[in-house]
Amino acid sequence: MPNSATDFHTTRRAFIIMPDVGLTVAPNGFPGGHMEMLINLHYPHIRYAMDNFPRGYFMNGELCIYTGHDMTPGAVWEIRAEQMATVIKTVPDFRRVFGVNDETPVYPGVRVGEIGDVWEKIRRTTIKMLEKGNIVM
Repeated sequence: MPNSATDFHTTRRAFIIMPDVGLTVAPNGFPGGHMEMLINLHYPHIRYAMDNFPRGYFMNGELCIYTGHDMTPGAVWEIRAEQMATVIKTVPDFRRVFGVNDETPVYPGVRVGEIGDVWEKIRRTTIKMLEKGNIVM
């Protein structure tokens, strides 16, 4: 189990689903967060992307996907209904890049916790259910 924000970041595989580009994945061992990914990509509208582009990580055989930027502990970051089509369209990429299968757990949200802690994943489903759009929003 990671014991700091840096450990967490280097252990997970972070990704951002950029609407005009598709799935963008951080390299193995990348020590930064999504904001650092966007900076490294020279993306000009970082705050917009953090508030509106689905992003998340693959770790320990699970996908966690969310959107949000409010760092208040207890805040919920989750995929919004209008983003589901983009996320569903990315499932084949998740399968190819991360080797996920129909039963891979997917969490379309997190509850913000303390920096350095692994935040609570919420709304568990599977890749198969996500791909079919069987997610209650």
